[in-house]
Amino acid sequence: MASWRETMWLGVALVTLVATANGFAACSTSDGGASSAPDAASPDEDASTENPGPVCPASGISKGPWTLGMTRTSVLVRWESCRSGATPGVVFRPEAGGADVTVPTTEKPYVLTVRHTALLGPQRSPDDVPGTVYMHEATLGTLTPGTCYRYELAADRTLGGRFCTSQPDGAKVHFLAIGDTNPLLGDATSKLLGKIVPFAPDFVVHGGDMQYYSSALETWAGWFPPMKPLLQLGAIQPALGNHELETPDELEDYSLRFFGHPGFGGDTQWYRYESGGIWFHVLDTESAIEPGTPQGQWLTAGLAEVAAKPGFRASILVMHRPLVTCGDNAQNDGARKAYASMLLQYKVPFVIQAHIHGYERFEIDGVTYITTGGGGGLIGNMDENVSRPECAMRKVSGGFFHAVDVVIEGKELRGQVMDEAGVTRDTFVVALP
Repeated sequence: MASWRETMWLGVALVTLVATANGFAACSTSDGGASSAPDAASPDEDASTENPGPVCPASGISKGPWTLGMTRTSVLVRWESCRSGATPGVVFRPEAGGADVTVPTTEKPYVLTVRHTALLGPQRSPDDVPGTVYMHEATLGTLTPGTCYRYELAADRTLGGRFCTSQPDGAKVHFLAIGDTNPLLGDATSKLLGKIVPFAPDFVVHGGDMQYYSSALETWAGWFPPMKPLLQLGAIQPALGNHELETPDELEDYSLRFFGHPGFGGDTQWYRYESGGIWFHVLDTESAIEPGTPQGQWLTAGLAEVAAKPGFRASILVMHRPLVTCGDNAQNDGARKAYASMLLQYKVPFVIQAHIHGYERFEIDGVTYITTGGGGGLIGNMDENVSRPECAMRKVSGGFFHAVDVVIEGKELRGQVMDEAGVTRDTFVVALP
């Protein structure tokens, strides 16, 4: 039986479809031309006609580029092409100015066998189509710590973006936290990006549920264009959410192909990285995370290992499904309690979680937990489980779209929660241990 959220989501999608069905005069064809859109009032039209997917452009670049896997001296640039042999190479330079540097790229084919269609929004979101695509990757190395750069693809110099390397010990760390982006459900995600991108953080922490096949309005082919401002902003470091594996093929064919990388440490689905002596431990809550599990053992060992490193300041946990929430879904209260003493021992003052479509901030046993699931998915009921004992420790909450701008400077972490209208909904300060 569908949940109230799924029912409402479908209702919103149906309204969107009805309201926009006659607003599209043409759709893309494989030869780059246009054909008349089907008449919504003509039921005799052949409904089985397949959306051919997006046209392969002259450059061959079909998705991206974006950056990930940042370190103090390197970053990965990744993109997809729809044909083999796209012009290789990435050109980059310091954002503050300097000479161009060109680095080579690798190309790897992937064979996709399943078609995915946005049944309620094919005009806005082309099909993810079967066939061979090609992933390109460049490692930009010997970079300067704490420095931002601009880059473009040699295949098309209009396609590029910005990235920053990890900060040196003790330096200011600036990042953006966002979760549950569903950009084709409405215009909330696009409006939100318009307000938060100008903050120019060094990198993006995504709490998972990046794209939603289940909305029936979205495919990965449709997801990339509206998310371009975020992908151009800096390295994107996502947690795995339940909507990253909605279909049997999605995890390997899309989610990990785009954003996974085993070199992060741990596994392709859980990993850690560092900036300025702040360590981010990204968990996969679609697998067990309790201390005795393989992932829990990795986390426990990793917290101890990084806490002993020179320059260590604090650790931050990032995950999709929440350890604590008063909203309309389950919480993993058992894991939270099991890790409570460990978080204090290894200096973990801040936990970023998502999954619940809205915002929450808790203060529990010296740790600040935020729920940042307001990136564009249908807003949920933030008080459905308000009778849980932990809800007495919830300081702020609300059902609104948002992202969180976070700055760590000295012994202080400062957060600013901004909605899609540019209104600040919450500010907070967390003292580093």
